[in-house]
Amino acid sequence: MAVVAINTRLVIPDKLDGIGWFTLETVQRMTAAHPEHQFHLLFDRLPPEDLFPGNNVECHWVWPPARRPFLLNIWFDWAVPRLLKRLKADIFVSPDGFLSRNAAVPQVAVQHDLNFEHHPEWLPDRVARHYKKRFPDAAKRAARVATVSKFSAEDIHQRYGVPRGRVDVVYNGAGSVYHSAPLGANAHQQALLVRAKYTKGRPFFVFIGTQHPRKNLGGLMHAFSRYRSQGGQWDLMLVGTALWRRRRFDARQSMEDLPDHIREHVHTSGWLPQDELAQVLSSAGALVFIPWFEGFGIPMVEAFAAGTPVIHGDRTSLPEVAGGAGLEVDPGDANQVAQAMRRIEEEPALRAALIEKGQDRADDFSWDRTSSLLWSCISKAGSDAGIDMSGRRGGPKSV
Repeated sequence: MAVVAINTRLVIPDKLDGIGWFTLETVQRMTAAHPEHQFHLLFDRLPPEDLFPGNNVECHWVWPPARRPFLLNIWFDWAVPRLLKRLKADIFVSPDGFLSRNAAVPQVAVQHDLNFEHHPEWLPDRVARHYKKRFPDAAKRAARVATVSKFSAEDIHQRYGVPRGRVDVVYNGAGSVYHSAPLGANAHQQALLVRAKYTKGRPFFVFIGTQHPRKNLGGLMHAFSRYRSQGGQWDLMLVGTALWRRRRFDARQSMEDLPDHIREHVHTSGWLPQDELAQVLSSAGALVFIPWFEGFGIPMVEAFAAGTPVIHGDRTSLPEVAGGAGLEVDPGDANQVAQAMRRIEEEPALRAALIEKGQDRADDFSWDRTSSLLWSCISKAGSDAGIDMSGRRGGPKSV
């Protein structure tokens, strides 16, 4: 039996973001699929134990609450190693990319992307400095690194000098709720109900994601304004909340810059539970997703699964994930984005073709596959350290 400790501090019910969903979906599946091993889940707040049933799972509340850089340092470098020693853990897995500098066991880091290395101005200064110090250290310290796209794998390899063979690509998935979102004959009625609730009864484009500078919400607002000025009739709905409650890190300024007659067609919902988000997504005319930087772009795969066309940017990992199933645009060209929106509105044949391509592409991504790939990465790290991941402990690996 191997004793596997996992950092699950970002599994926060009702506040799950991309990393939180990745952690929840993979850990639930790995613990269920491997009853021969013992799993210890580490939280920095009261654990949601009901999310992780199983006789081989134990949840731990590890002090302090790691919500500031200096508290993260204490949590990872002092609190976590002490618990790992007490638990006699064999390996430590961290889905948020940070690792302990004092742990005496092999560690696996999941580093989703390095956007802060390319654009540190997109984060508060203290946060950017923390990431730029801790992420390269974790990448070099890790027995193995997992990441969510070939783009990010190459970025980690090139920037941090981690051998490419030590970086495993573990693609994200889309929840089953999105695959069941299209309701056939009921879809039209559902769309009417969603529009009545969120967009005053009008058809709409949707954006899903944290309000963050790299999401290019200013560019999206500019393109939507062009679209409406050119005769477009649909509204725009923004789903998500600000990551940091400062004006330059949310959508308020971009919305305030819109003329009144455009702003009245932009709607915000805040965070939505997954089942409600699936209904909104499947009722939208299209997802418009044009960030400057993405390690993967989960909303695109969710839209593909839900039968919703996708307009996506041509930067970083997005073309890789879309695989030709979306309408690709330059996120810096407002006219090109506006024209793509007009085409989605006015060309039913294009919409139908994109829906079909998207649903085919969605079949390439599932959380079952993600958890299997992540477990393979963990098993490689364990085996390299002499741990028999089939369920028996072994001696040190001979060289």
